[in-house]
Amino acid sequence: MGIFDFFKKQSPDPAVPPAPAAERKPFGPNVVEIAKLISAGDEAVMADIAACTGDPAAWFEAHQARYKERCVLSADDLEKIQWLGMVDILEEHGWVCERDWKDELEDFSYFVQNLHGSQKLGLEMNPDWFDENEDIPLWCNILTEKWSAQGVRLAAININSDSYVLFPASAEQYSALQTLAKSIGQYIDYVERE
Repeated sequence: MGIFDFFKKQSPDPAVPPAPAAERKPFGPNVVEIAKLISAGDEAVMADIAACTGDPAAWFEAHQARYKERCVLSADDLEKIQWLGMVDILEEHGWVCERDWKDELEDFSYFVQNLHGSQKLGLEMNPDWFDENEDIPLWCNILTEKWSAQGVRLAAININSDSYVLFPASAEQYSALQTLAKSIGQYIDYVERE
């Protein structure tokens, strides 16, 4: 055996089976489940989600203006079409709000308070709790403290932008959402962690 033989590519040991590749879950069904959890099964949301995940290319064609705003100009990435379509559907029906990273406190408070989930859970937002010179992650830290008795925090759907897609989530709901999102290569997280 020569000195450099050690560095030659060795053939795998036939007795050791290769490590299994991570199994990726079906994208569309998980998007449906995520939307169902966030919207509490809202029938109008679920009808739109079924259309979006059932035929993403047709959904893209019917909603090109909205996708263009997000710089998505073709239906080449059907998973992206479904993920962003879900966000738009949830926002249109009042279950999430998309806020710019440099949002004003007044707008942040207005949109979060008016989410269906916030109203359904009776979540209070007192303007005196916040410093208007802070930002969304710090405001979310305050809400985590204030809503701790109810076991609710603000979570965000990651859409790879500088905005936050916000919605209130219980710990149980959050855990299920995070698992569903991760299994399809997407992210939902609490805002103060971002």
